[in-house]
Amino acid sequence: MNAGMSVIAVSIVLMTAPAVAADGAVNREAFAEAFKAASAAWAKKDFASVRAQCDKVVEAVDAPAHYRSYAQLCIAQSFAAEGNAAAARTEYRKIDAKDDYPEVHRQEAREYMQEIDRAARGLPPRDVGATRVKVRPAPTPGREFFVAPDGSDANPGTAERPFATFARARDAVRALPANRPVAGGVAVTAKPGEYRMTETLALTAADSGTRDTPVVYRAQRKGTAVLYGGTRLRGFEPVKDPNVLGRLPAEVRDKVRQCDLKALGITDYGELRVRGVGQPPSPPTLEVYIDNVPMTLARWPNEGFVRVKNLIAPGSRKEGKPSVFAYDGDRPERWTAAADAWLFGYFKWLWADSTIPIGRIDTAAKTITAAQAYEYGGGMDDRQGITYYAFNLLEEIDRPGEWYLDRRSGMLYLYPPRDLAKSTVEIGMLSVPMIEAKGVSHVRFEGLVFDLARYNGVVLRDSDDCLVAGCTIRRMAGNGVMIAGGRRNILLGCDIHTVGRRGSEVIGGDRATLKAGEHVVENCHMYDFGRIDRTYTPAVQLEGAGNRVAHNLFHDCPSSVMRIEGNDHVIEFNEVRNAVLESDDQGAMELYGNPTYRGIVFRHNLFWQIGAATIKGVHGRAGIRFDDAISGLLVYGNVFWRAANGNFGGVQINSGRDNVCDNNLFVDCKQGISGGWNQGNRFWVAIKQGKQPAAFIVNDLYRSRYPALAGGLTELTKGPAVNHIWRNVFYRCGRMVTGNTAALDLLENGVFPDADPGFVDAAKGDLRLKTDAAVFSTVGFRPIPVAEIGLYQDDYRATWPAKTDKAE
Repeated sequence: MNAGMSVIAVSIVLMTAPAVAADGAVNREAFAEAFKAASAAWAKKDFASVRAQCDKVVEAVDAPAHYRSYAQLCIAQSFAAEGNAAAARTEYRKIDAKDDYPEVHRQEAREYMQEIDRAARGLPPRDVGATRVKVRPAPTPGREFFVAPDGSDANPGTAERPFATFARARDAVRALPANRPVAGGVAVTAKPGEYRMTETLALTAADSGTRDTPVVYRAQRKGTAVLYGGTRLRGFEPVKDPNVLGRLPAEVRDKVRQCDLKALGITDYGELRVRGVGQPPSPPTLEVYIDNVPMTLARWPNEGFVRVKNLIAPGSRKEGKPSVFAYDGDRPERWTAAADAWLFGYFKWLWADSTIPIGRIDTAAKTITAAQAYEYGGGMDDRQGITYYAFNLLEEIDRPGEWYLDRRSGMLYLYPPRDLAKSTVEIGMLSVPMIEAKGVSHVRFEGLVFDLARYNGVVLRDSDDCLVAGCTIRRMAGNGVMIAGGRRNILLGCDIHTVGRRGSEVIGGDRATLKAGEHVVENCHMYDFGRIDRTYTPAVQLEGAGNRVAHNLFHDCPSSVMRIEGNDHVIEFNEVRNAVLESDDQGAMELYGNPTYRGIVFRHNLFWQIGAATIKGVHGRAGIRFDDAISGLLVYGNVFWRAANGNFGGVQINSGRDNVCDNNLFVDCKQGISGGWNQGNRFWVAIKQGKQPAAFIVNDLYRSRYPALAGGLTELTKGPAVNHIWRNVFYRCGRMVTGNTAALDLLENGVFPDADPGFVDAAKGDLRLKTDAAVFSTVGFRPIPVAEIGLYQDDYRATWPAKTDKAE
C-alpha cells in the first residue's frame, strides 16, 4: 500500500459472529489503522514495524478470523522479504494449524511452505508440473493390429496386411481370449489416411482392457489417421432453371452454382427443426464446407440481427395461437415463395436462442406469422428487444459462401467464394456418433482425428479409466466429446473446434454422496463451439461432483465457455478469451440457481476480452457469474482483463452469499465486482415457502462437509448475509464494486486508478508482476502464476504451438 495507491477502507459484515470488544463493537477502525500503518512501514521496508502492526490484529480477540489470517500472512511475507525463509515457514506453519482460519489462507500457507522447501533443495520454488495430470503411458502392447485405408477386412490385421476398418479391428481384439489377457495390452494402430465412417464404432464392456493391459486405438503418427464422416461433392454447374433464377438476386444469378445431390446418390438431407434453449433436442444437421471452412446457410441480414418493429401476438402452442410480429422495410417481400423459411433469434430473453419456421408473410400488413408459437417462457416478449435473422432462403444467396438446399429436389445451390475447380466442397453425412463406448474401462484413443459429421464425435457412457488424448475433433454439427457417467476418464491435449453445439460434456460423480467422478479435462484447445445452437453450448458442460478442468485454452464463442453444475469441482489455470460475444446476461464461466452447489474452486484462470458482443445487452457479461443464489464458492488468484460488460463486473454475484473473491487481479474492467446478496431472489423466496427443487441437497453429509448448510437451507435465506472481497487489486477499472455494497465484506483491496501496479509489460498483455512491483506494497498480495496459465507442451498435445493469435 504505497503512496501511489488508494487504500480501501475496511467495511465488514461478519460471516460468523466474532469476539467483540468491551463495548460490544468490532474494532474495525483499529484494525484499519493497523493495516494502514503496516502499509506505510512496508513501503519503507521497515519489516519489523510491519510485524508489530500485524501482531496487533493477530492477537486481537475481537478480530474476525480472516483478519487474523490475513495479518499473519503479512507477517510471514515480511520475513520472506527479508530473506528469512525459516521464520517465514514457521509463520506459515502456524497459519496452517489454525482451524478457524479460512481454508483459502491455510492452503496458501501450505503452498508457500512447499515453495520454501523446494528452494532449500536448490529447485525452482514453483513446481509447474504439480498442477498437470499424471497419465501413465500405455505399455508396449503385447498384441498389435493394424488398419489402413487400402487394407482389407479379409486380411489378418498385420502391418503388412492390415484391416480396412476400425470395426474389424475391434472384433479382432474382442475375439482374443478374455481369460488370457495379453501382457502389455492390445493396440489398434491406424496408418495415415482417411477412414470413411458410415456407422458408429460401438464399444461395450467386452472391448475393455485393464490397468496393465489397456486397449489402445491410436494413430501411427499423431494427427494423420482421420475418421471421416462426410463426402466430397462434384458436378457443380451454372443454374439454368428459370424459376430458380427468378428467385435469386439478379446480381448473383450468373455466379451461383448448383449440385444435384440425388445424382450423386445422396438422398438423406436431414431436416430443419425447432431447436434452441427450452426446445426439443437438436437433430443431426447437414452443413456445407469449402476448403475446411463452414459456409453460411443463406440468410438476411448477412451479419448480425434485426429488431422487430413491434410484437403483435406472443403466441401459445397450447392454445394453437402462433407468434406474430411486425417488421420494418420491405425485405421479407422477397421470401413469399419460400417453402421452408426459418427464423433464428432471441425471442424473449437475450440469453435464450431458438429457431422457428415462418408460416406466413403478409406484405400488406408487414407482418410475419410463425408456423408455430415460440413457447419457451410463455411466448415471445419484446421487453428485452426481440432480435432475429431469417435463414434457409434461396432468395438471400447474395454473397460468396452462402448456400441453400432444396430438400424436395435434392438440389444444392452455392455461391462459391473461390474457383470450385481449385476447391474442395464437402457436406457432413454421418448422423450418429463416430465412437460410442458404453460400460467400457481402460480403453484409450490417442492421436486420432475425428472429422466432419452431422452429429456427435466421441461418446463415453458409464465408462471408467478411459483416455482421449492428443486427438482432434472438428467439424461436428453436434457435440465434440461427451463423457456421461463413469469415473476417472480423461480428455487430454485435444483440439476441439468448429462444432455446432458443445465442445464437451463432462458428467460424473454423485452429488448425493459427494463421491467424486474424478474426470479431467486438461490441456485442450477448444474454439468455435456453439456455432449452430448459440447459447448453453459451452466448451465444457461440467456436472456432477469432484471433477477437474485445467490448463485449457477456450476462445471465440457466442456465449459461455463453461457451464457448471454440482459440487467440489476444481477449475484452474485456464485461459479464456473472446467469449460471450453474442448472448446477454451470461458469464464466461457460469453457475445457476442452486445454493447447494458447494466446494467449487476457480483458481488461477485468465479471462480477457469478455463480452465484446454483437447484440446490445440489457444486463451484461462477466468473466465468472454466480447466477441466482449461487453461494459459498471460491474465486482465488484469477486475472480479469477487459472482462466486464454492461452492468456486470469481472465477477458477477446475483443474490448469492458467502462467496469469497480473494487475491484476484482486475485490469481495465468497466467495474470490478458486481451484484451481491439479495434475499428477495426467487430461489430464496421459494426456499422459505418450502418449494425448493429436488436438486437442492441438504443431508447430514452436506451439513458436515459444508458448515454453512449446518442449519439447513432456510437459514441461508436470513440476513445479514455477505460476500467476501479480500485483497484484490483493481487497475484502471471503473468502480471497484457495484450492487449491494452494504452486504460486502471488503478487506484490504487495492485500487490503482492510473499508476501501474508493476506489470512486466501490460501494454503487450504481459501481466506478470515484477519482483519489485508496487502491488506488493499491498501487504499480503500473492503473485499470480500467470506464466503457468493455459496450454503446455507435452507428448499428448494434438498440435503445438496452438495455432491462434491473441485478440487485440
